[in-house]
Order: sequence, then C-alpha cells, then structure tokens
Amino acid sequence: MSTSDLYILNGKSTTHFAEFRNGHGSAPICWDFIGTKYIDEKPIYSMDHGYLKKVWALASTDKLTHPEATAMLMTFDRAYVPMDCLEEAADGCIRFGEMCEDGRRENHWPEIGEKLREAASMKHNRHARGIALSCTSVSDAWSWPSDEQLSCAWPTHSNNA
Repeated sequence: MSTSDLYILNGKSTTHFAEFRNGHGSAPICWDFIGTKYIDEKPIYSMDHGYLKKVWALASTDKLTHPEATAMLMTFDRAYVPMDCLEEAADGCIRFGEMCEDGRRENHWPEIGEKLREAASMKHNRHARGIALSCTSVSDAWSWPSDEQLSCAWPTHSNNA
C-alpha cells in the first residue's frame, strides 16, 4: 500500500520526517472534497485528469478558504511550507481535516497538521527551508530529489501575505 510522507527540505537534500499509511488520505481526499464543493460536474472517476485540472486551477483563485488553500497547495509537486510558516500551515491542515472528514475514507490532514506543529517546535539544521508533502510513495518526489527539483521548489506560504 502506498504512503504519504513529509520531508524536511534542506538546501541540497531532504530528511524523511513522517509517514502516513495509505496515500489516498492526502491528495485524493483533498481534491475530491474541493472538486465536489466548487465544481458543478461530477467526474467519471475522481482522478480524471481533465476534471483535476479544473480542481487544481482553483488554487489560483480566491474561492478557497484558508484551510482548503493550505491543503491544496501542499498537494502540488515541488511545493513546501517554509519553516517560519509551519504553525499557520498546521492550523490550516487540522481545520481542513475536520472539514473533509466523512468517517468513510482515510484522512491524513489532521495528522499532517500535528506533524507540522511538531516540526515547528523542533530545532532544525540551519539549511532547512521547510516541510514538503509527498502525496504518494508510488512516485515519491522528495525521497531522492535531484538538484533541479531542489532548485525549483516553491513555498506554499509567505509571511508577507
């Protein structure tokens, strides 16, 4: 079974931080919840690429609530939460987990939030930039990142906002 994983993103490497069993508890539950709430069509199946493009496009609008935007941005490739924004992201993930809880599906968002909160309270290497979410171990982008991947990483949050 796949996993979702959190990594500490350093200047030139990553450090594994947490693992959550069943990768469906991160990105798929996020995209399904947001798609159902904001898009008036139902996909043939939830991972339909055309439908997902519409869901992903919502991240660049002001339609999403703060918790929804936090979760959505964390599911994107090469995205990370900067170290100085971990508490804010933790709160957003916990609230999002409560919003999308239906009692039937795996839901990692509250645990992701708690792990971000834990990371915020820890002392880290001076090169630590933030925490990145790999939504599935099937294509784990952060386990052995390339130099290009590390150079293209982008922050999901900003204290300037």
